[in-house]
Amino acid sequence: MKVLKINEKDKIKAIFHKNDKKILSLLCYNVRIPISKIARLLKLSRQSTEYRIKSMGQAHLIAGSRTVINIRKLGYHSYYFFLNLSSRDDETEFIKRCDKSGMVNTLVSYSGKFGFEVSVMSMSSNDAKGIFEDLVEGLQVNEVFPCILTEGIKASILPGFIPNKIPLIKNIKNDPSFSKQFSLKCKNYKIDIKDKIILFALAQDAKIKLSEIAKKISLTRDAVSYRIKNLIKSGYILQFRPVIDYSVLDLSIQAVLIKGNYSHKNKIKFKQYLKSNDRVLWATEMMGNWDYLLYVIDKSQNQIHEFIEDLKDKFGSFISGYEILYAYQEHKYSFMTKGMSQDN
Repeated sequence: MKVLKINEKDKIKAIFHKNDKKILSLLCYNVRIPISKIARLLKLSRQSTEYRIKSMGQAHLIAGSRTVINIRKLGYHSYYFFLNLSSRDDETEFIKRCDKSGMVNTLVSYSGKFGFEVSVMSMSSNDAKGIFEDLVEGLQVNEVFPCILTEGIKASILPGFIPNKIPLIKNIKNDPSFSKQFSLKCKNYKIDIKDKIILFALAQDAKIKLSEIAKKISLTRDAVSYRIKNLIKSGYILQFRPVIDYSVLDLSIQAVLIKGNYSHKNKIKFKQYLKSNDRVLWATEMMGNWDYLLYVIDKSQNQIHEFIEDLKDKFGSFISGYEILYAYQEHKYSFMTKGMSQDN
């Protein structure tokens, strides 16, 4: 996501200056852009740029990095389960099982109608059902709603109320960010197990050194670079992005589940509204008990209710039901699971 929670005693107040916003916007565009390039683009010294990025890391504003993987090209889909468990002991055990699972990519705790959101990456609904049943075996599940993501609507890293305009990025010599490749396309690229290991390594850490990946798969650094370029051009790699801890900026994320009717005209307007709304960080269409899943970011619970009231005012005839879940803690999040990297 999304949401990360750290202990208050570990929290350092983030001093978020204008230049920090510009730097963060560039990192959100591509977290692998070299510090020297960012400094030149923003007309800052390399030392100052490095210091600001380090400070954002120390404050936990930047809490790591991930690579967005196109799992559908790998034959996988995301199956979401929203559920409640009957006891704290069951919840603790469920978290442990999800953490160990090689097919769970997301686990978030909520307060609200549901206690957990868990996402399983699988090639079929039957496989996803089997994985979920293993996760809850022997546990008392009070309520569960399964959904499958069908169409992405919006995926932002920074909310719209934080300016994110970036300068034009021209070609970078010996570019570790592979920026040029994202604008290129290549014919079908047949991946192998080594490509999947590369994808998984990047999914966990978008800034990982190529030499480190090379050691994992017994290839040269240049061979790894060549494979990454092909994985980008063929659409397996979609973006290198930072992990943002929004709580450091005193922002919180709520998940909103929405049930809509089947008015095609209203559906188009509704999706356009979500795309243009500064508070909507992420939105997707789903198939299941709910039709849409949104992640809405704001500074207070009052603002989420203002957002809902605005939705009802504009789309009251389209929205037949909704549920707000207040994100408490993100236990696990990645764009690819370990099990997918081991699949031949």
